Amino acid sequence: MSAHSQHNLPPSLTGKGATLALDGHDLVRMTEEHGSPLFVFSERRLRGNARALRDAAKGGHARARIFFASKACSNLHVIKALREEGLNIEVNSGGELWKALSAGFAPGEIVFNGVAKSVPEIELALGHGIQSINVDSAFELSRIAQVAAGMGKRARVTLRLVPGIGGGATAGIQTGSEKSKFGMGQAELKEALATAKANAAHLDVAGMHLHIGSQVLDLPDFLESVRFTAEQAKAIGGELGKPLQHLNLGGGYPINYVHHNPGANAGREFDYTPYTATQSAAAMLGEVAGAAAKALGPDAEIFFEPGRAVVADCALLLSRIENVKRRGALQWLFLDAGYNLLIDAAAVRWYYHMVNASRIDAAPDTEFRMVGPLCDSADCYFDVEGEYLWADLQATLTGVAGVTPEILAALKAKVVRLPETRSLPAATGPGDTIALLDTGAYTLEEMFQYCGRQRAKAVMIGTDDRIVTLRDRDRPEDLLDAAERQGIVRTVAAE
Repeated sequence: MSAHSQHNLPPSLTGKGATLALDGHDLVRMTEEHGSPLFVFSERRLRGNARALRDAAKGGHARARIFFASKACSNLHVIKALREEGLNIEVNSGGELWKALSAGFAPGEIVFNGVAKSVPEIELALGHGIQSINVDSAFELSRIAQVAAGMGKRARVTLRLVPGIGGGATAGIQTGSEKSKFGMGQAELKEALATAKANAAHLDVAGMHLHIGSQVLDLPDFLESVRFTAEQAKAIGGELGKPLQHLNLGGGYPINYVHHNPGANAGREFDYTPYTATQSAAAMLGEVAGAAAKALGPDAEIFFEPGRAVVADCALLLSRIENVKRRGALQWLFLDAGYNLLIDAAAVRWYYHMVNASRIDAAPDTEFRMVGPLCDSADCYFDVEGEYLWADLQATLTGVAGVTPEILAALKAKVVRLPETRSLPAATGPGDTIALLDTGAYTLEEMFQYCGRQRAKAVMIGTDDRIVTLRDRDRPEDLLDAAERQGIVRTVAAE
Protein backbone atom coordinates (compact mmCIF):
# COMPACT_ATOMS: atom_id res chain seq x y z
CA MET A 1 0.00 0.00 0.00
CA SER A 2 1.37 3.46 -0.95
CA ALA A 3 2.14 6.22 1.51
CA HIS A 4 -0.61 8.33 -0.02
CA SER A 5 -3.30 5.71 0.44
CA GLN A 6 -2.19 4.93 4.01
CA HIS A 7 -1.80 8.52 5.20
CA ASN A 8 -3.93 10.56 2.76
CA LEU A 9 -1.01 12.86 1.97
CA PRO A 10 -1.16 15.95 -0.26
CA PRO A 11 0.63 15.65 -3.64
CA SER A 12 3.75 17.55 -2.50
CA LEU A 13 4.42 14.85 0.12
CA THR A 14 5.61 11.44 -1.01
CA GLY A 15 7.27 8.35 0.35
CA LYS A 16 10.97 8.08 -0.47
CA GLY A 17 11.71 4.52 0.56
CA ALA A 18 10.88 4.35 4.27
CA THR A 19 10.96 8.11 4.80
CA LEU A 20 8.74 11.09 3.98
CA ALA A 21 9.75 13.57 1.29
CA LEU A 22 8.54 17.11 0.50
CA ASP A 23 9.00 18.24 -3.10
CA GLY A 24 11.32 15.23 -3.48
CA HIS A 25 13.55 16.15 -0.49
CA ASP A 26 14.05 13.54 2.23
CA LEU A 27 12.70 15.17 5.40
CA VAL A 28 14.46 12.89 7.86
CA ARG A 29 17.76 13.74 6.22
CA MET A 30 16.86 17.43 6.50
CA THR A 31 16.52 17.10 10.28
CA GLU A 32 19.95 15.47 10.35
CA GLU A 33 21.38 18.43 8.43
CA HIS A 34 19.46 21.30 10.06
CA GLY A 35 18.46 19.92 13.46
CA SER A 36 15.11 19.38 15.16
CA PRO A 37 12.56 20.87 15.57
CA LEU A 38 12.53 22.24 12.02
CA PHE A 39 9.91 24.06 9.95
CA VAL A 40 10.13 23.22 6.24
CA PHE A 41 8.28 25.33 3.65
CA SER A 42 7.56 24.54 0.02
CA GLU A 43 8.01 27.52 -2.30
CA ARG A 44 6.19 25.63 -5.04
CA ARG A 45 3.12 25.24 -2.86
CA LEU A 46 3.32 28.84 -1.65
CA ARG A 47 3.44 30.31 -5.13
CA GLY A 48 0.83 27.87 -6.39
CA ASN A 49 -1.61 28.92 -3.67
CA ALA A 50 -0.98 32.60 -4.41
CA ARG A 51 -1.64 32.14 -8.12
CA ALA A 52 -4.76 30.04 -7.52
CA LEU A 53 -6.33 32.62 -5.22
CA ARG A 54 -5.28 35.55 -7.42
CA ASP A 55 -6.70 33.95 -10.56
CA ALA A 56 -9.92 32.88 -8.83
CA ALA A 57 -10.50 36.43 -7.59
CA LYS A 58 -9.82 37.97 -11.00
CA GLY A 59 -11.98 35.34 -12.68
CA GLY A 60 -14.93 36.33 -10.53
CA HIS A 61 -14.44 40.10 -10.56
CA ALA A 62 -12.16 41.96 -12.98
CA ARG A 63 -11.18 44.55 -10.34
CA ALA A 64 -10.49 42.11 -7.50
CA ARG A 65 -7.25 42.38 -5.51
CA ILE A 66 -5.73 39.96 -2.99
CA PHE A 67 -4.17 41.50 0.14
CA PHE A 68 -2.29 38.74 1.98
CA ALA A 69 -3.01 38.84 5.72
CA SER A 70 0.61 39.02 6.83
CA LYS A 71 -0.16 38.16 10.46
CA ALA A 72 -0.43 34.57 9.21
CA CYS A 73 3.26 34.62 8.24
CA SER A 74 5.29 37.81 7.82
CA ASN A 75 8.66 36.18 7.13
CA LEU A 76 10.39 38.36 4.54
CA HIS A 77 11.21 35.46 2.20
CA VAL A 78 7.55 34.45 2.20
CA ILE A 79 6.04 37.86 1.61
CA LYS A 80 8.60 38.73 -1.08
CA ALA A 81 7.55 35.60 -2.99
CA LEU A 82 3.89 36.59 -2.64
CA ARG A 83 4.64 40.10 -3.92
CA GLU A 84 6.33 38.54 -6.95
CA GLU A 85 3.12 36.56 -7.59
CA GLY A 86 1.08 39.77 -7.75
CA LEU A 87 -0.41 39.81 -4.26
CA ASN A 88 -0.81 42.93 -2.17
CA ILE A 89 -0.50 42.86 1.65
CA GLU A 90 -2.57 43.58 4.76
CA VAL A 91 -0.73 44.57 7.94
CA ASN A 92 -1.83 44.85 11.57
CA SER A 93 0.89 46.91 13.21
CA GLY A 94 3.66 49.38 12.56
CA GLY A 95 6.07 46.46 12.67
CA GLU A 96 4.23 44.55 9.95
CA LEU A 97 3.99 47.75 7.90
CA TRP A 98 7.77 48.18 8.21
CA LYS A 99 8.30 44.57 7.10
CA ALA A 100 5.96 45.00 4.12
CA LEU A 101 7.85 48.08 2.96
CA SER A 102 11.16 46.25 3.53
CA ALA A 103 9.91 43.41 1.31
CA GLY A 104 9.32 45.86 -1.52
CA PHE A 105 5.57 46.40 -1.38
CA ALA A 106 4.55 49.80 -2.73
CA PRO A 107 2.41 51.96 -0.39
CA GLY A 108 -0.57 51.53 -2.71
CA GLU A 109 -0.32 47.76 -2.20
CA ILE A 110 -0.79 47.96 1.59
CA VAL A 111 -3.88 48.17 3.81
CA PHE A 112 -3.54 48.63 7.59
CA ASN A 113 -5.96 46.67 9.77
CA GLY A 114 -6.05 46.31 13.57
CA VAL A 115 -8.04 47.28 16.63
CA ALA A 116 -5.63 49.50 18.60
CA LYS A 117 -3.54 51.61 16.26
CA SER A 118 -1.24 54.03 18.07
CA VAL A 119 -0.59 57.61 16.98
CA PRO A 120 2.96 56.72 15.77
CA GLU A 121 1.52 53.85 13.69
CA ILE A 122 -1.06 56.16 12.10
CA GLU A 123 1.66 58.70 11.38
CA LEU A 124 3.75 55.98 9.73
CA ALA A 125 0.84 54.88 7.54
CA LEU A 126 -0.08 58.41 6.52
CA GLY A 127 3.54 59.35 5.96
CA HIS A 128 3.94 56.56 3.41
CA GLY A 129 0.53 57.16 1.79
CA ILE A 130 -0.68 53.55 1.94
CA GLN A 131 -3.77 52.28 0.11
CA SER A 132 -6.07 52.58 3.12
CA ILE A 133 -6.36 52.38 6.90
CA ASN A 134 -9.15 50.02 7.98
CA VAL A 135 -10.87 51.92 10.80
CA ASP A 136 -12.08 49.80 13.71
CA SER A 137 -14.03 52.37 15.78
CA ALA A 138 -15.50 55.85 15.79
CA PHE A 139 -12.83 56.89 18.30
CA GLU A 140 -10.07 55.65 16.01
CA LEU A 141 -11.53 57.64 13.12
CA SER A 142 -11.39 60.79 15.25
CA ARG A 143 -7.77 60.00 16.15
CA ILE A 144 -6.87 59.53 12.47
CA ALA A 145 -8.53 62.85 11.60
CA GLN A 146 -6.53 64.61 14.31
CA VAL A 147 -3.24 63.04 13.21
CA ALA A 148 -3.94 63.78 9.53
CA ALA A 149 -4.73 67.42 10.37
CA GLY A 150 -1.48 67.74 12.29
CA MET A 151 0.45 66.32 9.32
CA GLY A 152 -1.41 68.39 6.75
CA LYS A 153 -2.67 65.24 5.02
CA ARG A 154 -5.98 63.65 3.99
CA ALA A 155 -6.25 60.09 5.29
CA ARG A 156 -7.69 57.44 3.00
CA VAL A 157 -9.78 55.20 5.27
CA THR A 158 -12.07 52.18 5.17
CA LEU A 159 -14.81 51.64 7.77
CA ARG A 160 -14.84 48.17 9.33
CA LEU A 161 -18.37 47.03 10.17
CA VAL A 162 -19.84 44.19 12.20
CA PRO A 163 -21.98 42.12 9.81
CA GLY A 164 -23.60 39.90 12.45
CA ILE A 165 -22.54 36.79 10.54
CA GLY A 166 -20.99 33.91 12.48
CA GLY A 167 -18.08 32.16 10.84
CA GLY A 168 -14.99 30.26 11.98
CA ALA A 169 -14.17 26.86 13.39
CA THR A 170 -13.80 28.05 16.98
CA ALA A 171 -15.17 30.95 19.02
CA GLY A 172 -11.73 32.52 19.27
CA ILE A 173 -11.53 33.09 15.49
CA GLN A 174 -15.07 34.31 14.90
CA THR A 175 -14.95 38.03 14.22
CA GLY A 176 -18.27 38.86 12.56
CA SER A 177 -20.49 39.63 15.56
CA GLU A 178 -20.59 42.23 18.32
CA LYS A 179 -19.48 39.53 20.75
CA SER A 180 -16.03 39.92 19.21
CA LYS A 181 -13.75 42.92 19.68
CA PHE A 182 -13.68 43.86 16.00
CA GLY A 183 -15.47 46.50 13.96
CA MET A 184 -18.38 48.91 14.40
CA GLY A 185 -22.07 48.21 14.89
CA GLN A 186 -24.77 50.44 13.45
CA ALA A 187 -24.83 52.94 16.33
CA GLU A 188 -21.07 53.43 16.17
CA LEU A 189 -21.16 53.63 12.38
CA LYS A 190 -23.57 56.57 12.66
CA GLU A 191 -21.08 58.32 14.93
CA ALA A 192 -18.20 57.57 12.57
CA LEU A 193 -20.07 58.98 9.57
CA ALA A 194 -20.74 62.19 11.49
CA THR A 195 -17.01 62.42 12.24
CA ALA A 196 -16.16 61.79 8.60
CA LYS A 197 -18.45 64.57 7.38
CA ALA A 198 -17.20 67.00 10.00
CA ASN A 199 -13.56 66.30 9.02
CA ALA A 200 -13.90 65.92 5.25
CA ALA A 201 -10.77 68.00 4.67
CA HIS A 202 -8.67 65.34 6.41
CA LEU A 203 -10.68 62.12 5.94
CA ASP A 204 -11.48 60.37 2.68
CA VAL A 205 -13.85 57.47 3.38
CA ALA A 206 -12.87 55.32 0.41
CA GLY A 207 -14.39 51.99 1.35
CA MET A 208 -15.96 49.60 3.84
CA HIS A 209 -14.55 46.45 5.32
CA LEU A 210 -15.75 43.32 7.08
CA HIS A 211 -14.29 40.00 8.15
CA ILE A 212 -16.52 37.21 9.47
CA GLY A 213 -13.90 34.85 10.90
CA SER A 214 -11.15 32.38 10.10
CA GLN A 215 -11.46 28.86 8.70
CA VAL A 216 -15.03 29.60 7.56
CA LEU A 217 -16.34 26.37 6.08
CA ASP A 218 -19.71 27.39 4.68
CA LEU A 219 -19.98 29.29 1.39
CA PRO A 220 -23.42 30.73 2.36
CA ASP A 221 -21.73 32.70 5.17
CA PHE A 222 -19.48 34.41 2.63
CA LEU A 223 -22.37 35.04 0.25
CA GLU A 224 -24.35 36.61 3.08
CA SER A 225 -21.40 38.92 3.73
CA VAL A 226 -21.63 40.06 0.08
CA ARG A 227 -25.32 40.87 0.54
CA PHE A 228 -24.56 42.80 3.73
CA THR A 229 -21.76 44.71 1.96
CA ALA A 230 -24.00 45.71 -0.93
CA GLU A 231 -26.65 47.02 1.45
CA GLN A 232 -24.22 48.92 3.69
CA ALA A 233 -22.11 50.33 0.85
CA LYS A 234 -25.20 51.87 -0.71
CA ALA A 235 -26.26 53.41 2.62
CA ILE A 236 -22.78 54.76 3.41
CA GLY A 237 -22.34 56.17 -0.07
CA GLY A 238 -25.72 57.86 0.16
CA GLU A 239 -24.85 59.38 3.54
CA LEU A 240 -21.51 60.71 2.26
CA GLY A 241 -22.84 61.78 -1.12
CA LYS A 242 -20.39 59.68 -3.15
CA PRO A 243 -19.96 56.00 -3.99
CA LEU A 244 -17.30 53.99 -2.19
CA GLN A 245 -14.17 53.24 -4.20
CA HIS A 246 -13.45 49.80 -2.78
CA LEU A 247 -15.22 47.11 -0.78
CA ASN A 248 -13.08 44.83 1.39
CA LEU A 249 -14.63 41.40 2.00
CA GLY A 250 -11.86 40.16 4.31
CA GLY A 251 -10.57 36.61 4.42
CA GLY A 252 -11.27 33.46 6.39
CA TYR A 253 -11.02 30.96 3.54
CA PRO A 254 -10.34 27.43 4.84
CA ILE A 255 -7.87 24.64 4.31
CA ASN A 256 -8.29 20.97 5.18
CA TYR A 257 -6.24 20.28 8.31
CA VAL A 258 -7.64 16.80 8.81
CA HIS A 259 -6.29 14.56 6.03
CA HIS A 260 -8.88 12.14 7.27
CA ASN A 261 -9.49 8.70 5.86
CA PRO A 262 -10.61 5.58 7.76
CA GLY A 263 -7.86 4.22 9.95
CA ALA A 264 -5.40 7.04 9.30
CA ASN A 265 -4.64 9.07 12.40
CA ALA A 266 -8.29 9.34 13.40
CA GLY A 267 -9.47 9.36 16.97
CA ARG A 268 -12.35 6.95 16.72
CA GLU A 269 -14.84 9.15 18.59
CA PHE A 270 -13.50 12.53 17.53
CA ASP A 271 -15.66 14.75 15.33
CA TYR A 272 -13.36 16.35 12.75
CA THR A 273 -16.13 18.32 11.05
CA PRO A 274 -15.12 21.79 12.36
CA TYR A 275 -11.72 21.51 10.71
CA THR A 276 -12.57 19.83 7.41
CA ALA A 277 -12.82 22.06 4.35
CA THR A 278 -14.97 20.38 1.71
CA GLN A 279 -14.21 22.97 -0.99
CA SER A 280 -10.87 24.54 -1.85
CA ALA A 281 -10.22 28.09 -0.70
CA ALA A 282 -9.65 29.24 -4.27
CA ALA A 283 -12.95 27.76 -5.44
CA MET A 284 -14.84 29.41 -2.60
CA LEU A 285 -13.15 32.76 -3.14
CA GLY A 286 -13.91 32.61 -6.85
CA GLU A 287 -17.61 32.07 -6.16
CA VAL A 288 -17.65 34.97 -3.69
CA ALA A 289 -15.89 37.22 -6.21
CA GLY A 290 -18.47 36.28 -8.83
CA ALA A 291 -21.30 37.04 -6.43
CA ALA A 292 -19.64 40.36 -5.60
CA ALA A 293 -19.50 41.28 -9.29
CA LYS A 294 -23.26 40.81 -9.52
CA ALA A 295 -24.25 42.38 -6.20
CA LEU A 296 -21.70 45.20 -5.96
CA GLY A 297 -21.22 46.05 -9.61
CA PRO A 298 -18.08 46.48 -11.72
CA ASP A 299 -17.06 49.97 -10.61
CA ALA A 300 -15.74 49.51 -7.07
CA GLU A 301 -12.58 47.48 -6.49
CA ILE A 302 -13.09 44.32 -4.44
CA PHE A 303 -10.44 43.43 -1.85
CA PHE A 304 -9.88 40.03 -0.25
CA GLU A 305 -7.58 39.32 2.72
CA PRO A 306 -6.75 35.58 2.84
CA GLY A 307 -3.93 34.52 5.14
CA ARG A 308 -4.26 30.92 6.33
CA ALA A 309 -5.38 29.75 2.88
CA VAL A 310 -2.17 31.12 1.34
CA VAL A 311 0.46 29.70 3.69
CA ALA A 312 -0.90 27.04 6.07
CA ASP A 313 -0.39 24.00 3.86
CA CYS A 314 2.95 25.28 2.54
CA ALA A 315 4.87 24.04 5.57
CA LEU A 316 5.27 21.26 8.06
CA LEU A 317 7.06 20.97 11.39
CA LEU A 318 9.53 18.13 11.91
CA SER A 319 9.94 17.00 15.52
CA ARG A 320 12.02 14.19 16.98
CA ILE A 321 10.66 11.76 19.57
CA GLU A 322 12.88 12.07 22.66
CA ASN A 323 11.15 9.91 25.25
CA VAL A 324 8.51 7.21 25.73
CA LYS A 325 6.43 6.13 28.72
CA ARG A 326 3.64 3.67 29.25
CA ARG A 327 0.45 4.63 31.09
CA GLY A 328 -1.69 1.55 31.36
CA ALA A 329 -2.27 0.14 27.89
CA LEU A 330 -1.08 3.26 26.06
CA GLN A 331 2.39 4.43 25.16
CA TRP A 332 3.08 8.16 25.52
CA LEU A 333 5.54 9.69 23.06
CA PHE A 334 7.41 12.90 23.93
CA LEU A 335 8.26 15.23 21.03
CA ASP A 336 10.91 17.96 21.14
CA ALA A 337 8.29 20.46 19.86
CA GLY A 338 5.58 21.77 22.15
CA TYR A 339 3.20 24.67 22.28
CA ASN A 340 6.20 26.99 22.41
CA LEU A 341 6.27 26.40 18.64
CA LEU A 342 2.56 25.76 18.01
CA ILE A 343 0.68 27.97 20.45
CA ASP A 344 -2.69 27.26 18.83
CA ALA A 345 -2.36 23.63 19.89
CA ALA A 346 -2.83 24.88 23.46
CA ALA A 347 -4.70 28.17 23.02
CA VAL A 348 -7.58 26.92 20.86
CA ARG A 349 -6.80 23.17 20.76
CA TRP A 350 -6.03 23.27 17.04
CA TYR A 351 -5.55 19.97 15.25
CA TYR A 352 -2.30 19.32 13.37
CA HIS A 353 -2.15 16.03 11.50
CA MET A 354 0.81 13.79 12.38
CA VAL A 355 2.66 11.17 10.34
CA ASN A 356 5.85 9.30 11.14
CA ALA A 357 8.34 10.68 8.62
CA SER A 358 10.85 7.95 9.54
CA ARG A 359 8.41 5.10 8.82
CA ILE A 360 6.13 6.41 6.07
CA ASP A 361 6.03 2.96 4.48
CA ALA A 362 4.43 1.44 7.61
CA ALA A 363 0.72 1.42 8.39
CA PRO A 364 -0.49 3.80 11.15
CA ASP A 365 -2.06 0.97 13.12
CA THR A 366 -1.28 1.78 16.79
CA GLU A 367 -2.65 4.46 19.13
CA PHE A 368 -0.25 6.76 21.02
CA ARG A 369 -0.69 9.69 23.40
CA MET A 370 1.39 12.57 22.02
CA VAL A 371 2.91 15.27 24.25
CA GLY A 372 5.52 18.02 24.05
CA PRO A 373 8.70 18.67 26.07
CA LEU A 374 7.58 21.61 28.23
CA CYS A 375 7.20 21.44 32.00
CA ASP A 376 3.46 22.06 31.69
CA SER A 377 0.63 19.53 31.70
CA ALA A 378 -1.13 21.54 28.99
CA ASP A 379 1.75 20.84 26.59
CA CYS A 380 0.07 17.96 24.82
CA TYR A 381 -1.56 17.15 21.50
CA PHE A 382 -4.83 16.03 23.06
CA ASP A 383 -7.41 18.13 24.89
CA VAL A 384 -6.41 17.67 28.53
CA GLU A 385 -8.86 20.36 29.77
CA GLY A 386 -11.69 18.98 27.68
CA GLU A 387 -11.07 15.42 28.84
CA TYR A 388 -11.21 16.42 32.53
CA LEU A 389 -14.32 18.54 31.95
CA TRP A 390 -15.97 15.72 30.03
CA ALA A 391 -15.30 13.23 32.84
CA ASP A 392 -17.08 15.58 35.28
CA LEU A 393 -20.01 16.18 32.93
CA GLN A 394 -20.38 12.51 32.14
CA ALA A 395 -20.48 11.63 35.85
CA THR A 396 -23.13 14.33 36.39
CA LEU A 397 -25.31 13.38 33.42
CA THR A 398 -25.12 9.59 33.54
CA GLY A 399 -28.46 8.26 34.69
CA VAL A 400 -30.28 11.56 34.23
CA ALA A 401 -33.68 10.98 32.61
CA GLY A 402 -33.70 11.75 28.90
CA VAL A 403 -29.93 11.85 28.49
CA THR A 404 -29.38 9.15 25.88
CA PRO A 405 -26.06 7.69 24.71
CA GLU A 406 -26.53 9.70 21.50
CA ILE A 407 -26.82 12.94 23.48
CA LEU A 408 -23.74 12.04 25.51
CA ALA A 409 -21.77 11.34 22.31
CA ALA A 410 -22.81 14.66 20.80
CA LEU A 411 -21.84 16.53 23.98
CA LYS A 412 -18.46 14.84 24.11
CA ALA A 413 -17.74 15.89 20.52
CA LYS A 414 -18.36 19.50 21.56
CA VAL A 415 -16.40 19.38 24.82
CA VAL A 416 -13.35 17.31 23.82
CA ARG A 417 -11.79 19.24 20.96
CA LEU A 418 -8.94 16.92 19.98
CA PRO A 419 -8.50 13.17 19.49
CA GLU A 420 -7.27 11.43 22.62
CA THR A 421 -4.66 9.48 20.64
CA ARG A 422 -2.88 9.56 17.29
CA SER A 423 -2.46 6.56 14.99
CA LEU A 424 1.16 5.84 14.07
CA PRO A 425 3.12 2.71 13.11
CA ALA A 426 3.53 0.24 15.96
CA ALA A 427 7.33 0.53 15.91
CA THR A 428 7.25 4.32 16.42
CA GLY A 429 9.61 5.35 19.20
CA PRO A 430 12.52 7.56 20.34
CA GLY A 431 14.68 8.78 17.48
CA ASP A 432 11.87 8.80 14.95
CA THR A 433 10.89 12.05 13.25
CA ILE A 434 7.23 13.07 13.35
CA ALA A 435 5.89 15.48 10.73
CA LEU A 436 3.11 17.82 11.85
CA LEU A 437 1.38 19.00 8.69
CA ASP A 438 -0.10 22.37 7.70
CA THR A 439 1.99 24.50 10.06
CA GLY A 440 2.72 27.43 7.74
CA ALA A 441 0.22 29.83 9.31
CA TYR A 442 0.36 31.45 12.75
CA THR A 443 3.54 29.67 13.79
CA LEU A 444 6.86 31.37 12.95
CA GLU A 445 5.78 34.70 14.44
CA GLU A 446 4.15 33.09 17.49
CA MET A 447 7.07 31.00 18.74
CA PHE A 448 8.46 31.84 22.18
CA GLN A 449 11.19 30.67 24.55
CA TYR A 450 9.27 29.12 27.46
CA CYS A 451 11.34 26.72 29.58
CA GLY A 452 14.47 28.03 27.86
CA ARG A 453 13.46 26.32 24.63
CA GLN A 454 15.07 27.87 21.57
CA ARG A 455 12.81 28.96 18.73
CA ALA A 456 13.02 26.60 15.78
CA LYS A 457 14.89 26.99 12.53
CA ALA A 458 12.82 27.36 9.36
CA VAL A 459 13.92 26.58 5.81
CA MET A 460 12.26 26.68 2.41
CA ILE A 461 12.66 24.29 -0.50
CA GLY A 462 12.92 26.62 -3.48
CA THR A 463 11.37 26.15 -6.88
CA ASP A 464 14.96 25.51 -8.02
CA ASP A 465 15.29 22.86 -5.25
CA ARG A 466 17.85 24.88 -3.32
CA ILE A 467 17.34 25.13 0.45
CA VAL A 468 16.94 28.69 1.75
CA THR A 469 17.05 29.54 5.46
CA LEU A 470 13.99 31.59 6.46
CA ARG A 471 15.17 32.01 10.05
CA ASP A 472 18.03 30.52 12.05
CA ARG A 473 17.51 28.51 15.19
CA ASP A 474 17.97 30.58 18.34
CA ARG A 475 21.41 30.45 19.91
CA PRO A 476 21.76 30.07 23.69
CA GLU A 477 22.64 33.77 23.96
CA ASP A 478 19.32 34.61 22.24
CA LEU A 479 17.62 33.50 25.45
CA LEU A 480 19.01 36.67 27.04
CA ASP A 481 17.96 40.21 26.30
CA ALA A 482 20.50 43.01 25.88
CA ALA A 483 20.49 43.97 29.56
CA GLU A 484 21.03 40.37 30.64
CA ARG A 485 23.89 39.94 28.17
CA GLN A 486 25.55 43.10 29.48
CA GLY A 487 25.17 41.76 33.00
CA ILE A 488 26.96 38.56 32.06
CA VAL A 489 29.76 40.57 30.43
CA ARG A 490 30.14 42.73 33.55
CA THR A 491 30.15 39.66 35.82
CA VAL A 492 32.79 37.87 33.74
CA ALA A 493 34.93 41.03 33.61
CA ALA A 494 34.71 41.40 37.41
CA GLU A 495 35.90 37.85 37.90
